[in-house]
Amino acid sequence: MIDKSDHESNWESFIKMLLGRLDIPTKEDLNFLHGRLDKLEQLLYQKQPAAKTGRTRPATRRKSASSIVLDVIANHPEGTNFKTIKAATGFNDKKLRNIIFRLDKIKRIVRVKRGIYKKA
Repeated sequence: MIDKSDHESNWESFIKMLLGRLDIPTKEDLNFLHGRLDKLEQLLYQKQPAAKTGRTRPATRRKSASSIVLDVIANHPEGTNFKTIKAATGFNDKKLRNIIFRLDKIKRIVRVKRGIYKKA
């Protein structure tokens, strides 16, 4: 009669041999790699001192997209069309339509007629 412990050890040795021949990583291999990755991430994300160049740049404030569109419309007192605003700003259609809608809603611009806008 075959002893149950011999059968289990044969099965485990067969699996280990199969994993080794097929180059399949074991759980221990994966845990080892995860540990190494954790160490690498810790090294990468450690705060390193910033290099001092001796000069500081003044903080520049960027204009909002709405103010850019409003400036373009203000430069055309008789009114301007959507195509001109798009060419001047470089914004895509959806963004520009949303900005124009909001500016009209808060009464910063007036729709002269369809597609023509001027500053209020």
